[in-house]
Order: sequence, then C-alpha cells, then structure tokens
Amino acid sequence: MNKSFFNTLLVSLALASTPQPLRAQQFEYAKQAEFDDKGNIYVSSDQGKLIWMANTKHCSEARVANDQQTVGCLVVSDPALGNSVPSIQLEIYRKGGYKEIIQPEAPILEWHFWKDGQEVAVFSSIQKHSGTFSLYDTRTGRLIEKLAEPSNASLLPQWAKDQAQIQDESVPMSATLNEERMKWIGKVLRQIGTIEPGMRRKDLFTVFKTEGGLSFRTQQTYVHIECPYIKVNVRFKPVDSENAGVDGDPNDVIESISQPYLAWSVMD
Repeated sequence: MNKSFFNTLLVSLALASTPQPLRAQQFEYAKQAEFDDKGNIYVSSDQGKLIWMANTKHCSEARVANDQQTVGCLVVSDPALGNSVPSIQLEIYRKGGYKEIIQPEAPILEWHFWKDGQEVAVFSSIQKHSGTFSLYDTRTGRLIEKLAEPSNASLLPQWAKDQAQIQDESVPMSATLNEERMKWIGKVLRQIGTIEPGMRRKDLFTVFKTEGGLSFRTQQTYVHIECPYIKVNVRFKPVDSENAGVDGDPNDVIESISQPYLAWSVMD
C-alpha cells in the first residue's frame, strides 16, 4: 500500500466518521436570510437557494434575528395609511420558506427576537399602562409565556425588556463614575464656550462635527465630536462664494450659537 493511497484512505475515514448533524450544521450556517435592493425579503432553503417571502412594503418594520435565518415582519395594517395605524400582526419567516403568524389581542407596540431568533417577544396594548408582554416560539407560533405590564419596568423578565432598557441597566453606576461624568460634562461645556460669534465656520470643527437632517447655509445643527447627543444650532453670515452650497464656506462668519442641548441623533 503506497503512502498516497494510505493518506487518501485516512481522509475518507475521517469524513465518514463525522456525525451527520454536525456536517449539515457546518454547511447550514453558510446560508442566510437577506433583503435585496428592491425590498424583497428572502430566506434560505436547505439547498442554499433563496425563497421569496414578502416585500418590505408589506412591513412597517422588518429585521433579521441573530441566527441570520429568521426574519420578522410587522405587517402594515392599512397600506393607504402606512405606519400611522399600529400593526396587529407579526409574520415570522424561517429557513425553508416557513411562515408563522403571530396576532395578539391588541396592537403591537414593540417586538424583538430572543435567544437568537428561537423566540420572539411582543408587547401589545390598547391604552397606556395596560399592555401585555407575550413570548412566542418562532418555529410554531406557540405562546410560551404571557404577563401583564407591571407598574415598575425593572420587574420585567429579561426576555420582555426592550433594547433601550437593557442598555440603560447595563450602564455602570457608582459615586466615582458619577464624579468622572460630571468632570467630562464640565470639560464639554468649557470647549463649547470657546466658540463665539465672529469666529469662522471652520473654527467649529475643533469641537463639533456636522449632523444629518435638514440644514441651510445660514443655519445648521452641529454635534459634539465625542457625543452626538450634545448639540448646538449655529447661524452664519455667508462670505461671497458662489460654489459653497448648503454646507457653506469654511470662512462663513458665525452670527450666533445656541446653548447646548440634548437630543437623539438625526440621520439623512
């Protein structure tokens, strides 16, 4: 028996001895659900082919779970009214082209995947402070757990908490950290105080950067370079420049700058 034949035999035996579910799993995770540039939503077949499930026009909100195989579509209640009417139905698209419909007893106000797409949590409510949290199995649409909205959101189980609440609870708190945060805020206020009327637009960029959203050459919102939630509104006197556009000329003169304020980021 020559060496080449012996090596080939060893490789063949190793492949044959690999458990079939493991081999299938290694191949399975190479295929993912996806959205194309026309808004079509696809999931994967067992063979790796894309299966069309819906178009994002059918959804007021759509997202893919962490498993990259499961898609949730919050169905538009009335296409003519768009997102102004709360949705009452959530569709789950799974690998292989399967669809489950989840329809609680009230409009869906928030939802998110849990356990990497194995489950989905839904918060539904008709009126404030009287909602219901429900946890469903995405493979069957079966209700796993249900509870009424508590008076204190911190009493919710982890699966019922939305991403914002989980992020809030993850922020470390201590007397030392609070003192450091106050020092940082003081530093930011002093930096902002260095920008004064009469300075040039280009001087802003030592402290600020531009933000998305609506802007004009004579007025624009800027955000702090270290935190996009800290903002100021600035008015300018344009210098003579025909090709400056809405972003203005670096030498435009600052006429006024507002007090700093807090607001969520704005995207184009």
